[in-house]
Amino acid sequence: MFNLENLWHTAGSHPWLWIPLSCAALISLVLWSGRIRQPSAINLLAIGLVLPAINLSLVATSAVMVSNQLSLDLATLLPF
Repeated sequence: MFNLENLWHTAGSHPWLWIPLSCAALISLVLWSGRIRQPSAINLLAIGLVLPAINLSLVATSAVMVSNQLSLDLATLLPF
């Protein structure tokens, strides 16, 4: 089991992990503020940008955290 300190260090040390998560947070704040009135634009931003960014950051963070537990063949496929 990993503690949150390791997760914060892992997510902060790789820019391709924190960039999608910060973009998702910024878009979520814009959607939450209610400034966008068109339902189609809200759906596009929420489903098209926020959900894939969150999925990318979560999958990439878990791949980084378990990379030392993978076999050497699978570890060579990872980009880090």
